Amino acid sequence: MKKDGYIFAHGFPRCKCFQEGRVWTRIFVLLAVGAIAGCESEDSVYRDIRATRFQAYQEWKNAQQNGDTVKPLLKGQLSLQDALKVALSYNKSLQAALQEKEISRGVIKESYAEVLPTISGNMDYTRKDEVGGFEIAGRSVTIGDVDNYSVGLQVTQPLFRAGAASAIRAARLYSLSANEQVRATVQAVIYDVGKGYYDTLLAQHLYTVNYDAVESAKAHLNSVQLKRNQGVASDFDVLRAQVDVSNFEAEMIQQRNRIHLAKAQLLKTLGASQSSEIALSDSLEYASMKPVLDEAVRLAYENRPDLYQADLNVRIQREALRVARSNYWPKIDAWFRQDWSKPDPHVPMFIEWGDAWTAGVSASLPLFDGFRREGRIVQERERLKQREIQLVDAEERTLLEIQQAILSILDAEEFVNSQQMNLGRAKEALRLAEVGYQQGIAEAVTVTEARSALTRAQGLYYQAVYAHSLARLTLQKAMGILGPRGGAAEPPANVQTSPGKIEEFPTDSAGSLLESGNEGDRR
Repeated sequence: MKKDGYIFAHGFPRCKCFQEGRVWTRIFVLLAVGAIAGCESEDSVYRDIRATRFQAYQEWKNAQQNGDTVKPLLKGQLSLQDALKVALSYNKSLQAALQEKEISRGVIKESYAEVLPTISGNMDYTRKDEVGGFEIAGRSVTIGDVDNYSVGLQVTQPLFRAGAASAIRAARLYSLSANEQVRATVQAVIYDVGKGYYDTLLAQHLYTVNYDAVESAKAHLNSVQLKRNQGVASDFDVLRAQVDVSNFEAEMIQQRNRIHLAKAQLLKTLGASQSSEIALSDSLEYASMKPVLDEAVRLAYENRPDLYQADLNVRIQREALRVARSNYWPKIDAWFRQDWSKPDPHVPMFIEWGDAWTAGVSASLPLFDGFRREGRIVQERERLKQREIQLVDAEERTLLEIQQAILSILDAEEFVNSQQMNLGRAKEALRLAEVGYQQGIAEAVTVTEARSALTRAQGLYYQAVYAHSLARLTLQKAMGILGPRGGAAEPPANVQTSPGKIEEFPTDSAGSLLESGNEGDRR
């Protein structure tokens, strides 16, 4: 039914403009939802990421052009000890791990929420379309006001939380676990620096070996060419000598490339600029040693960060189980509330500001929560068993790594000894071949074969020394003594090093971990 611009339906008048307003409101809501959904689309996110990545590239490019970089620029001689100091200051993995300590501080603060008081406030405004009232002796009296204001402040103090102490203990244990994570990262960084340093040294030694081989091959080529001019050697001998030079040059180029790659990886581990120009001042050196298995295992059990972390995880999980069981106990709080409102909270007919306070003690205990508490206890109990199994697994992994490292040391030591003897033989064989060739007794191919044998012997010797140094480094990591010891989270202030090793093995009343002895005395 239509009358004077109004539509009557079910006895209620509805204005056309009101209906149109509802339609436009719905359209506006749909557009707003669509806009919000569009902002969160995958394409939009990837566009933002690409823009951020391009901006990062521009910043890197500007830094390269202006020579302005946050990474240290190293130049000159670099010892292993100095490399460790740089890494402990600039390595990104270590810097990220240090943030875990700050995170643990926040966890501890959060755990105190169960025992510390909380203060909450609220402000409220309510407008009524009309207020009630009554008449007395011909006078109209209203109750309340159209405009209502209220401000409240409440303080709540927990009096009893069965799991509060366990939560605080768990937070402190988590803080210790964060310390062990930092210590593990420090040791991993030291190991990576040592390995990178040894990798670069090995590449340099192999390059030197091939460079000497090239120079020797060139000298032999000159000798062959001189003999051919004299009619003593053939063109085949010259070609064979030229091929010999080219082969050694190709190997030398490959070793030079390995030096560049090893240095780039080392600089990345140090957190230094790739534009750094460094020359390693240490060299690969061999020092005989005989590790003692029992002593190595003892040190590992006392110092390995992963064993500390696994043990702490068990303790943390025990506290988590206690917290889960605490849900069967009531929660008791004391509270006090102060309110200010208009109209007066005591006499609503007074349209003035007034205040009121209330206080009390509350206790809550869910009688039935759909087996939620029991399910939580089952989860935490099984997680505790899981953590205990992981601790045993970490101990078994420790034993395996120590045994493997000791075997690697013993094998590398035999490798070094055999190559020391072989190196002397190869040098003497080349000398005799060259003398024989000069005297016309030996052929040119004999010199080539002798030189190749010497180059291979020298390369194997340096690889053997490298394997021994790396095995020693691996054993120190397996024992957890490659840096801060058990219970220490700070990086070492001064890392004592010498060529071929990171840190001296400790000694105690039971004897030294480094013992010299015959082959048959090794364990």
